[in-house]
Order: sequence, then C-alpha cells, then structure tokens
Amino acid sequence: MNKRVAAIDLGTNTVRLIVAEGRPGGYTTLYSNQAITRLGQGLHVTGALSPQAIERTVSAIAAMLDEAAPHKPFAIHAAATSAAREAGNTAELDQALRARIGGGLEVIPWEKEARLALKGARLALGAANGRILLFDIGGGSTEFILGAGDSVAGAHGTDLGVVRLAETYLTRHPVIPGEVERMAAEARRKIDEAVSALPLDGSETLVGTAGTVTALAAIDLGLDQFDPEKVNGHRLTLGAVTRMGEWLMGMTLAERGRIPGLSGGREDLIVPGTVIVEETMRRAGKDWMLVSDYGLREGRRTSRSPSTPPPPAPRARARTNTPKAILRARWSRTSTRNGRNRTTG
Repeated sequence: MNKRVAAIDLGTNTVRLIVAEGRPGGYTTLYSNQAITRLGQGLHVTGALSPQAIERTVSAIAAMLDEAAPHKPFAIHAAATSAAREAGNTAELDQALRARIGGGLEVIPWEKEARLALKGARLALGAANGRILLFDIGGGSTEFILGAGDSVAGAHGTDLGVVRLAETYLTRHPVIPGEVERMAAEARRKIDEAVSALPLDGSETLVGTAGTVTALAAIDLGLDQFDPEKVNGHRLTLGAVTRMGEWLMGMTLAERGRIPGLSGGREDLIVPGTVIVEETMRRAGKDWMLVSDYGLREGRRTSRSPSTPPPPAPRARARTNTPKAILRARWSRTSTRNGRNRTTG
C-alpha cells in the first residue's frame, strides 16, 4: 500500500503544504498550496508568538488540509523553523495544532533546515552545478549553505529574516533612504560574517531560494503568472537586482501589490529581501546567480523517500493589472528616487 504524507512547513512568514504519495523510486505530488500568515509578526519585540498569529496560522493549515481531503488518508508531518525556534511559547502553537488537526509540531534546528534546503535546490538545479553557495531567505532567518555534491561542506545561520528587518527598520513606503541604508548595513555585516565562515574556493555557483528570490526572478522574466519551470534555474544578474530594488523601493505598498507575486503580505518584505540578495551577491563577488523555487519543503519530501524530481507545485494566479511588456519596461528604468548609497562593504 502506498503511503501518503501531508508535509507542512511553518515559516516565520509563510506556511507551505504538500500532499505526496510514495511511488517506486520517488513520489507523486497530489496537492500543493501555501499561505502567508506572518507567524513571527512582532516576535523580535515580544519574544512570543501572538494569539492572533497562532490563530491565523492554524486556520490556514486547517483550510489547506480541508482542500486536500479528497486525497486522504495521509499522515501529517508539521515542521517549523525560525519563529518556533525563537519563541518562548511555541508549546501554545503545538497545542493549537493538536487540537485543530490532530497532530503536533517538530521544530527543526537551523542546521537541519540548511541541509533540507540544499536537497531541495539540488532537485531543482541538479548535481551538475558542482559546488554551490546556497542562501535561503526566510521570514526570521537566512541560512548560507556550502554544498559539495550532495553533501553540506559548511553552513552558517543568521537572524536576517525579512519580517524582523521590515518591522525594525521600515516606517514608510516609498522607503526612506536612511532607513534602508541602516538595514543594509546590518545585512552587510552579517552576510560578511556568514560568508567568511565558509571554506569557499571561488568556484562556487551562487544559488538563492525562497519567496524574495523567486519573486525577483518572476519580475525579471516578466511573468504574469508564476511558473516554477521558468523560474527554476533562471540566471539573475546583479544589475537586474539593483535596478529592481531601486524600482520597488520607490513604490507604495499598493503599487507593489499590483505586481504578480507580491500581493497578500509580501509588499513590504520584498524590500529587505532584495537588500539581502544584492548584498549577498556583492559579498560573494558574483555578477549573477541561479534561482531555485524548491527548498526545505521539497527537501523534506526527498529525505522521506528516494527521489525523482516532483512536478512543479501549482500556484494560484496572481492578480495584476499590468501587462507583461509594461511590467518589464517599468522596472528596467533605473529609479533614483530613493537615493540609496550603494557601498559594498
């Protein structure tokens, strides 16, 4: 009898769920979805998950499981990352999940999170890329992983989460240049520490994963609808990231919300995310990087059964009033409205 599993990843900003069925030599994805719940909202100030954030997150998981019900029976495996690691009341989240969905929570150490993210990226890009420097941008942390083949040759975790950075530094949109520069200074310092801690030899391919990176790739490609097959392996240049960052920082939240992939909770987070991407490329000395839509969730499925790459996860069509050609033309014009000083550090 084939075993079906619902794998749930609870991030600081986003909850992702996949239902998969084991097959000889791999597995088949039966259902896939995600929701932005901001589980870690205000965590860096209070040290705790708020009751509202717990309710949003548990309700979103319950709703996705209801949608996936036609694929029952399946076992439920829920795992959480940065927010659950840091919060003093993670037991309340665990209790709420047990009461609502009948299963508890596994809190993943950042080292395991790094290994699983590498597995996911390898699924998307293949082993032909040799040594890779992978960075995984989350709501509460960013991990830097040196991969040599399928092995982790080094890893370094930071607290550069886009939710914390946005809540700490940004007060207005369009952004205030001084606020962005202070945020960039923190990012620059911690990225330098992370990269310096890894045994790099300069041959590594830089790879980015998670929502910020895939959103930038979708904008760079001019996609009106997210397409994992086009995003996976996309080459994103430093020049494109710089121009998109300046363009996005000069927008209001409402204007960003009209861009495919940025509505529903990412409108403010794309700013710190883009800062992390740019500063990482500069510190690594790379003019381009590769993009992976696969990450921890796909890595978890791989670790539970021998893998063949799963089909791309279905994504809801993002709302937009901006045709593809106009979108590309708008961001490609370098904006100088924010006046940010681009020192490399």
